[in-house]
Amino acid sequence: MNKDKYNDMFEYVGKLLSEYDSHGGGAKNRINYNRMGHTKRVYKWMLKLYEGYKDKDLIDIDSLKIATIFHDSGYTEIDRKNHALVGADICRKYLSAHDYPLDKIDFICDLIKLHSGKDKLMDDIPIELILLIEADLLDDTGAHGIVMDVWVEALNDNPSFESILEHIERYTHEIMQNNPMRTATAIEIWDKKMKLTNEFYKEYKEDLA
Repeated sequence: MNKDKYNDMFEYVGKLLSEYDSHGGGAKNRINYNRMGHTKRVYKWMLKLYEGYKDKDLIDIDSLKIATIFHDSGYTEIDRKNHALVGADICRKYLSAHDYPLDKIDFICDLIKLHSGKDKLMDDIPIELILLIEADLLDDTGAHGIVMDVWVEALNDNPSFESILEHIERYTHEIMQNNPMRTATAIEIWDKKMKLTNEFYKEYKEDLA
């Protein structure tokens, strides 16, 4: 495959997910949540975590990039509970058609299958899986999470400043209270997001008092 193979993969997955969005599944909590946009943001976080990792030579960055691109491709199915397994199958078919070696395909597809198991961060798992899970967790949090909370609550019947505060408290504020990250860069980013979330929540709550 040529040097543009990642762009080709993004285009391939994007077409699949655009079909998913067209049948209504792409709306997260009733907002226009674009799954491909999420994938691109996770890819950005993954690169940032990779650059911050001190032992880059231990990382199979090619496999990690591919797994990140395909990690949510399984959302093309209406049954989203099995999206990791479906995504691994989609990726396997794509890589097989492009003559990837079987052991490489198996490793990449295992990363995709396991990426939704956030509790696995505490286990003895490959660094590639750690970075993929961390990158996935970093999206939709902090400032981005707060904006999503406001957007979702604003679509409810009779939203108010107080109901928005309660929504933020139940979701982004609660999620950000414990740092689940494992690598140094991810821990630092999460702490920064946590500080912003807590400060915003505190100021907004005082404004409404």
